[in-house]
Amino acid sequence: MTTEPGIDARELIELVRVGAVLDPAGATAEELESSLDAADADWLERLLGLDDAEVEALAAAGANLPAAPARPTSSLDDDHAFAARLRALEAQSARIAGERRALLAQQVRRAIDAGGDTAMRVRELATIAGAELRVSDVAMERAMGEAVAIVEELPLTHAAACEGRLSASHLRVLDAETLPLRLDAGVAPEVRARVEAELVAIAETTTPSRLRRRARRIVDAALSAPLQQRHDAAREERHVRLHELPDGMCEVAARMPALLGAAILDRLTQAARALPPDDPRTIDQRRVDALAELLLCGQAPDDAHAASAITPVVTVTIPATALLADDGAAEPDPASLDGRMLVDPATARAIAAGAPGWDRLFLSPVTGRALAVDRYRPSAAQRRWLRARDGRCRFPGCGATAHRADADHTRDHAHGGPTADGNLAHLCRRHHTIKHATRWRVRQLPGGVLEWTSPTGTILTDEPEPPPRPRVPSFHDRQPALAGAPPSGLHPF
Repeated sequence: MTTEPGIDARELIELVRVGAVLDPAGATAEELESSLDAADADWLERLLGLDDAEVEALAAAGANLPAAPARPTSSLDDDHAFAARLRALEAQSARIAGERRALLAQQVRRAIDAGGDTAMRVRELATIAGAELRVSDVAMERAMGEAVAIVEELPLTHAAACEGRLSASHLRVLDAETLPLRLDAGVAPEVRARVEAELVAIAETTTPSRLRRRARRIVDAALSAPLQQRHDAAREERHVRLHELPDGMCEVAARMPALLGAAILDRLTQAARALPPDDPRTIDQRRVDALAELLLCGQAPDDAHAASAITPVVTVTIPATALLADDGAAEPDPASLDGRMLVDPATARAIAAGAPGWDRLFLSPVTGRALAVDRYRPSAAQRRWLRARDGRCRFPGCGATAHRADADHTRDHAHGGPTADGNLAHLCRRHHTIKHATRWRVRQLPGGVLEWTSPTGTILTDEPEPPPRPRVPSFHDRQPALAGAPPSGLHPF
């Protein structure tokens, strides 16, 4: 490889590696490095064939002779190399993220400039991108909204992030903390620009957590409305959310005034510390149990799972084997809540025992196929079967529960589509609307499989999630169950 005078070849390779420059021949950094190593080896071999006088003559003429053998690298050298390489990778990642952000913002702006139903057009673009990347279209639409907000409303922040002067964490903090400023119509554009410039300068010298604290004070001072007025408006957005976690767990998150949140935590802490000192639970476990106690029944739960106070008002699918299993037998199959979150067998049995009434769907312990439902009525049984089959919205990538979704006719009823299991599938309201209002098309194949065709022609199939497959017990595992008759009214086979 050749370089311009005064430019070190190794430095040029590093610039190519991080994407700062491009090789005119289109070679990668690895290819350039291999070429340089080969040239150095050839030059060294030629020098070894010369005598001392010839080497001195070359040196006097200004030839590029190999440097003296390098001293062994020290730990400090390795640290510098690590830091430099990390900076280079971060700069490259920031550049790619900036290009992605600019592309998403450009497409949103294209949809806005085209006029018409902009919201539906953006949703359609989100479904196309989500299908290509195999991610939720909801998440993609959120990313598109964030991209256009940063590119168009925070140009200095976007530029600094693209140049690698801000990390992704700094970018998220600036986006979130300046949102009130960008939504405040009473703030002049020059004030917004001044605050953004100040925050970008701070972000280049501090950590995201410290940036967040300083940004809140700076933004608060620039807002046109007093804190009380803004708090009153924000208080109207209070809500509670349920987030799924692995292992049959979840996280309950509440958005509320800070004072109430601090008071609730203090109340739970007081309840946790009032328990006897020999209580084996940790302080966090005591707080959680106290929260369940106060919300559900106002008294201490009777069981270790805090399920005694739960009256089932959601769909809990419990395999018959989970109800019949003995504590000493092999681990039974898990139940599921709304077809998504796993429920441990002990809690499932406790809920089943205390439920005043519930629709039971029994599954074959061998094939997992639904065999029967009780309280049989044609329309109700059909809905129960569809909820059990689908479990969730059937649009690719969506996880909304079937319990809150529409039972949609795959082929429109108005066009002759029958109200039959083979022509029904659950779609959440968002994707039900997308199915009818955009260029997405769907047809239902045997077995409840939906074949979706995106506006760009990509074909995606969505299969019903199979019910839990019960483990077939061995002969020895079944001995206790065979010793006595099954409970009245329950027969899993």
